[in-house]
Amino acid sequence: MLRAVLFDLDDTLMDHTHAMHTGLDKWCEELGLPTGQQERFGALEKKWFAAYEKGEVTHRGQRIGRCREFLGNELSEEDALKLYAGYLAAYRRNWQVFPDAKGAIDRAQAAGLKVGILTNGAREMQAAKLRAGGLDLPGVLLIPTVELSCPKPQREAYMKGCAQLGVATSQTLMVGDSLPNDVEGAKAAGLQALYLRRDGSGDIASLDELF
Repeated sequence: MLRAVLFDLDDTLMDHTHAMHTGLDKWCEELGLPTGQQERFGALEKKWFAAYEKGEVTHRGQRIGRCREFLGNELSEEDALKLYAGYLAAYRRNWQVFPDAKGAIDRAQAAGLKVGILTNGAREMQAAKLRAGGLDLPGVLLIPTVELSCPKPQREAYMKGCAQLGVATSQTLMVGDSLPNDVEGAKAAGLQALYLRRDGSGDIASLDELF
């Protein structure tokens, strides 16, 4: 019997890609750099966040590495973080929630399921996203894996997430847009999982299909 659902946050409940693309152009304009560098920046984001997920760098370290590689490897750690803060500010200004997000959470809770949000992002930013999207709802538990010291897709991330909800892994459904992080890793830890692909190439194309 299903007792709980864990949602991913970025590009599942909140439109991270839109915020990244729009915020990046604004940041580049502020720095006097060419706009339209989303493909390059996105590749660096994937590279450095993958290093963090593998335990090769800290969450802070992946920000430093990403900024250095984008702007110049000669940057000190302090300067890289200061410059990267400009991107984060522009990124925040462009947050938007997917229109099917709140309804899915509401239906899950109405069905008697415990709801958690298992995210590889840091608490301060991810909690702010939930507030911005109107998803900081009573009974919804934010579980940032940064605090667990084991990001998705490490097996312990899902097990600790389920433990915080007080449910068994076999009674928990993971829903997200990342095949390795939200489907393969979750299933390897004993959870059920659904792959969200809004282009229709996954298990579900919309959160409206849930519950």
